[in-house]
Amino acid sequence: MSLSSSFTDFSLAELFQLIDQGRKSGCLTVCTLPDLQSPISKSQYFYIWFRQGKVVAAAHNLRGQELSSKIVKRGWANLNVIEKACNEAPTALPLGLLLKTESLLTAEQLNLLFANQLQKVRELFEIQQGVFKLDSKAALPLEEMTGLSLRATEVALMALRALKNWKALVDVLPNPSSSIKSISHAKPQIRLHACEWQVWEFANGSVSLDAIAKQINQPLALVQQATFRLMLAGLVEEVPILTSTTDLNDDSLNWDLIGDPELNRQKAKESEAFKINTSFLQNLVGFLKSKT
Repeated sequence: MSLSSSFTDFSLAELFQLIDQGRKSGCLTVCTLPDLQSPISKSQYFYIWFRQGKVVAAAHNLRGQELSSKIVKRGWANLNVIEKACNEAPTALPLGLLLKTESLLTAEQLNLLFANQLQKVRELFEIQQGVFKLDSKAALPLEEMTGLSLRATEVALMALRALKNWKALVDVLPNPSSSIKSISHAKPQIRLHACEWQVWEFANGSVSLDAIAKQINQPLALVQQATFRLMLAGLVEEVPILTSTTDLNDDSLNWDLIGDPELNRQKAKESEAFKINTSFLQNLVGFLKSKT
């Protein structure tokens, strides 16, 4: 299966959410479009590999030498030693894990290599114009894999928290007049930032984002962005503000709600609604409740 689209139709954040929720595997090819204002600008390609909804590797090309080149450049191992370890390995393993097994790399070094790959992925979220293709049949490149992985949603959240320009995501941000409702009553297991926690505390469907921003003394744009991240993490959903039901302690009564045909006909003939006193209304409410 393959999926192709442009960032104008589908944001990278939404795509990562789809990959995570669907536990997709394969290769995501991202192509940036050249800047028409610059004659030397060219399209650039980047490749991200997923396994069961997790990011496992990333590279600028498909030659399979980027990870080993980084290891050599950092002086952690030379190319001959890496090639020898790969040739003598009894089973196929991710390059990073293989070199750690041979004591050529430490766990800390693997973390640094994987963090460098994730940093390149996060930079893609700054792209304003580009296209992508997700190929679920693409083989995983063991030579570019450290053996580490991270959920696609976690990667997207990290990228969005550091995102400076939200122009490309303006159309998918929640409406300021909408409210949010928690999808799960359990406390979020995913690590949230301070603003995200503050917004999540209002996820009861009764407070608009605009009102939340005023309550926590934060710009509306930041509250919308925090809400979008909570939605991306599957913690909340955007909903209309819950409206209260008719207050039966009001001085006026809508007889249509009682359902007496004779009274309805009488009301239609009159120019004013019936007026009743508060004590009678309270007695009536009690009577109606006793009949249910």
